[in-house]
Amino acid sequence: MNDTVIKIPWAKSVDEKLIHIHDAVKGQKYYCPCCNEQLTFKEGKIKKRHFSHRSDTQCDPESVYHKLAKILICYAVYENARGNRKITLISKCFGCHGENIKTIPPHFFSSSHEEVSIDNYRCDVVADTQNSRKIAIEIYHTHETDENKKGKLSIPWIELKSETVIENPFLWRCHDFRFRLGFCKDCINHFMDVIRLCDKHKIDRNLYTPLNIPNDKKHNYIADIITCYRCKKNTPVFIHNNGPTDKAPHTICFVRTPKVKKGYLSNTCVHCEAIIGIRYINWETTHIKYLNDFEYTLEYKWFGSKLNKQKELDILRGKLMNISHK
Repeated sequence: MNDTVIKIPWAKSVDEKLIHIHDAVKGQKYYCPCCNEQLTFKEGKIKKRHFSHRSDTQCDPESVYHKLAKILICYAVYENARGNRKITLISKCFGCHGENIKTIPPHFFSSSHEEVSIDNYRCDVVADTQNSRKIAIEIYHTHETDENKKGKLSIPWIELKSETVIENPFLWRCHDFRFRLGFCKDCINHFMDVIRLCDKHKIDRNLYTPLNIPNDKKHNYIADIITCYRCKKNTPVFIHNNGPTDKAPHTICFVRTPKVKKGYLSNTCVHCEAIIGIRYINWETTHIKYLNDFEYTLEYKWFGSKLNKQKELDILRGKLMNISHK
């Protein structure tokens, strides 16, 4: 006997259709999607509407929430595949660590299946896209997905909390993930601002990338924008990423100071030629300051081989350059 009364907002109707509590009709029969026990429709002035199991139910709370979330994910994929619904995906932005909100349009998915084996691991749900790609969807209730499983799956995956799925199966808020590179709208706009500012001051586009991703092996410098401490105007700044330092934007100059008589390469303000040190850049820039954090994050969360990752960077950088040119 289970002493915990299990309350859920979803149930099955007599004809096996999933019904949300707000669409339920008092007097109709409803059943648990997991254990098939008949549920009680509860409606009160104080407590929220819900379906309730009997107090002597054999249904386990952890199992029912986990199972229900899997059923609802498959339901969301099914509705998307039929063209009836879009799905909102919220993950962490690769550029600023803020929220990256993407819309999965209708007809993106084709099907889904529960308990699918991938690379000797059992995935809660595997969804197939219209272009025959697979995405693993793991459900997290009280125990997070095994780290070995996360690291070794050969397909992209996301991890969703059961509570958020049950609350809204068409809003996927990633607790964890590993898939392709993605940036929020604010970051995309920032990258285009960087390109426009560099263009304004005739900085060769081939010398830098606006994307604050250290994996880029084709461009020597990563660019950002900073407000000069002296003239208070916006100026582009650059961090050396890889390759020779001599192929640098013209705002990077060889300077000598009383403390460093041998001289060194430093960013300078494009307006007043003030020397802009690396500490000031790390304090004041909006995107370069995240570079140190990205070394681990990108390795863990960015799905794909080194070759495919470079292709992604090239494609995205090319799109940004073309948009900014218009």
